[in-house]
Amino acid sequence: MRRLTLGLACLMLIPIVAAQEKISADLQALVDTERAFAHTATLKGVRDSVLDFFADDAIALTPAPTPAKARLRSRPAQPFSATELTWEPRIGDIARSGELGWLTGPSSFHAPNETNLQYGNYLSVWRKEADGNWRVFIDVGVSTPRPVTFAPGFTRFPFGDRYRGPEGKAASAAALLQADRELNGRIASAGTAQAFKTRAAAEARLHRSGVVSIAGRSATADWLGQHAAAMSAATGAADASESGDVGYSYGTYELKGAAPENGAYVRIWTRDAAGTWLVVADVTQPVSPGG
Repeated sequence: MRRLTLGLACLMLIPIVAAQEKISADLQALVDTERAFAHTATLKGVRDSVLDFFADDAIALTPAPTPAKARLRSRPAQPFSATELTWEPRIGDIARSGELGWLTGPSSFHAPNETNLQYGNYLSVWRKEADGNWRVFIDVGVSTPRPVTFAPGFTRFPFGDRYRGPEGKAASAAALLQADRELNGRIASAGTAQAFKTRAAAEARLHRSGVVSIAGRSATADWLGQHAAAMSAATGAADASESGDVGYSYGTYELKGAAPENGAYVRIWTRDAAGTWLVVADVTQPVSPGG
């Protein structure tokens, strides 16, 4: 979730240089909803705005999936001045069918009685509900040591030709679940760097706590090879859009070595014209002490 909202970490900014892609009316509506969410937080406080904009079945990854709203309702409401969390969507995408999308962008957090801002990068999975309103289903974020600028305005994630084949939601979700399992199997057999070289999109994004997030297949693979070579991951679940071109997966991971770590991962996927699912964003969320 928005890291500070559920006691995780704060969000961050990232630079990316890419050709602009057309922003559809549906994608613009999603972006506008995210901006309304952020504005509502300044009026009602972060907790209450989350209760307004999250789906009733939204999940927090702890690392097992847990009902997000129930966790929030157990916590007292606070004014925005107590948790000055701000964020803005800068990059994202939406399925051709118009009911599933994702957004990412910078954030900052000003904790009470502290002079320095904390920075981060959030990523959220949005679904359009039966009533036509967009709601957050998954929200994760990483803290970063400093802010990093995005390109001006909002940019649709650069990908190229997307899937327009005949498979619907069920078959596409099954194919995505298998792709996630295959990626985790390749991580175990060939290492994280090689695994992501074969499954990442050209402009894939890597979000990790404590570092400036990374964009680009080669840069992502290089970082993983240097910092997450001893990684294992287990698939939890996956779902895809009705049009079979955008989806997400999540599961658990473990890092061994000098700085062991475990927690949850979330991956955003886009399917290319040939029908291959490719990772466009990968976020890990370490388990915090005390859950």
